[in-house]
Amino acid sequence: MNSARAEMVESVSTTIHHSYQSHRALGMGDAFTAVADDYTAIFYNPAGLARRESGQINLSLGVEGTPGAKDFYDEYSEIEQSNQTDQQKQQAYLELIQRHYGDVYSLRLTPMEGVWVRPKWGIAFIPADVSMEIQNHQTIGPSMYTTVYADTTLALSYGNDLNWLDHGRLSWGITGKFVNRGFYSKILSAVDLAASDEIVKKDDMLEGYTIDADLGLLWTPEIPGEGFLSFLQYVRPTFGLVARNIAETGFNNSLKLIKKDETSTVDEKKIYGTPEKNYRVLDVGSKFEFPRAWIFGGRFVFDVRDIGHPSWSFMKGSHAGVEFDWTVYSWWRGHYRGGFSQGYWTAGVSAELGIFNLDLVSYANNVGTINTPVESRVYGTRLSLDF
Repeated sequence: MNSARAEMVESVSTTIHHSYQSHRALGMGDAFTAVADDYTAIFYNPAGLARRESGQINLSLGVEGTPGAKDFYDEYSEIEQSNQTDQQKQQAYLELIQRHYGDVYSLRLTPMEGVWVRPKWGIAFIPADVSMEIQNHQTIGPSMYTTVYADTTLALSYGNDLNWLDHGRLSWGITGKFVNRGFYSKILSAVDLAASDEIVKKDDMLEGYTIDADLGLLWTPEIPGEGFLSFLQYVRPTFGLVARNIAETGFNNSLKLIKKDETSTVDEKKIYGTPEKNYRVLDVGSKFEFPRAWIFGGRFVFDVRDIGHPSWSFMKGSHAGVEFDWTVYSWWRGHYRGGFSQGYWTAGVSAELGIFNLDLVSYANNVGTINTPVESRVYGTRLSLDF
């Protein structure tokens, strides 16, 4: 990295980082722009709040990770805790990276989040959303591309209908959000690993906060009862559009939550930079509801997301999926999901019993470049209380 730059520091990873992820959406290909019918509408499309008919309070915790991540960390820890000389450790780290060339390991932890939505408005607070990604490369010698995001988010949303539309229903919404970000992104060689007792050092973390907003629309057209398009009344199409991070001001100010005892001057920012910004991107999506039969229902969804992101390609931006749900009672229901996200399959299941909700999901991040896709398979679970 260029230590003289006075701008934000970009990630060494080409993964498109999403500040919030819903396990339900991930299971159906992460295509949720035109669905937005639960509490996660705050982050996926705030226009969905205009269509809520009741309130919901959700308290949850979630974890996601790649298989083998713990084994890789155990190998690293064994070297770090050994009594070898620095030179011997360098060789051991070199061999560790070489054994895992091409492997990508990630972990994302959200120990607690709280969301309260009502018809037309909502509020969300996520004290800590921490994600870490390690890619083992040999492009400039054996090295680990390491990226960490540690976000604290407070979001306020409002949505309503636009009544001037004569045919169909058009809803709009806005989410204002405060995000404090800790950020680390470096290329670590075997020499760097041997010189430190940890992969990510707190002193190397960049920190800053931003205030930004997302704008969303939902449109459900009126379907004619006769004619060529009349068949659409059976699938009830809805279309969504969201412009994210419309201010894109960057993380130029700091609350010093991570490095509390340090000062942050203009000169220091010129030397070290500020965390990677949230890029201004556009999401478009569609939803088609299946006719309900007895206790069963479902929907097909298709999105193109993150248009405008520096790492965007049509493959990385393509998301499609299907969701089947069954409802015995309002307190006893479940969902089955499948789809494709960024060119790779996704699957998910959830079960709700009273106020308890369990989500299980598998999806993949495309961690390659625009021209060279690379799959990184992730498995996750979320435990929730819904009121």
